[in-house]
Amino acid sequence: MQANKIICGDCLEVMKDFPDNSVDLVLTDPPYGVDLEYDIYEDTKDNWYRLMDVVLPEIRRVGSMAILPCCQIKRLQWFYIGHKPDWLICWYKGSVGTAAYVGFNDWEPLLVYGKNKGVCMHDFMACTPKPFDNGHPCPKPIDWAVWLIDRTTKPNDIIIDPFCGSGTTCVAAKMLGRHYIGIDISEKYCEIARKRVEAAEKGITVKELDKGQKVLF
Repeated sequence: MQANKIICGDCLEVMKDFPDNSVDLVLTDPPYGVDLEYDIYEDTKDNWYRLMDVVLPEIRRVGSMAILPCCQIKRLQWFYIGHKPDWLICWYKGSVGTAAYVGFNDWEPLLVYGKNKGVCMHDFMACTPKPFDNGHPCPKPIDWAVWLIDRTTKPNDIIIDPFCGSGTTCVAAKMLGRHYIGIDISEKYCEIARKRVEAAEKGITVKELDKGQKVLF
């Protein structure tokens, strides 16, 4: 299993060749099932349930630890019935304008499977998403991935993101001295991720790397 690369492909097909517990952390942000316009994936609610049912067992098989958003607070019950997490992290976003039953949706649960390596950490993180255009419909803030990777892994650990999108997890892993494997079914998003990792390796922004692109670091 060669690390430090972005693989274009179906993550289920790619991960089936990974040995059990072969990576230290799976940190990922799967599609949300809310009809976002992805490059080639149809982001319906039904597709989301089908995808999570088959991909979660594989994520848990290959990773000693896994962290991912539950996508919607009301879906927590579904996870606890069929894919019960070991713990939750509260990701406090601050109001981002998303309506909730009682006002605004200020936070999102992160599902935690497995344990980190004895490092004490809080189960509350504050990271406010800031809108930016890097060619992907739902990029995560770099601070989100940095906070989680820094607290759950050690230098030279291996981190995979089976839905790497624009590569935020891989960029954060590179910045923190970890090894990474990113997987995405879209070649378009893989190219964005590779460019962002290349920029991180050079310590510059993507705009500095290629001023013709609108991708941001």
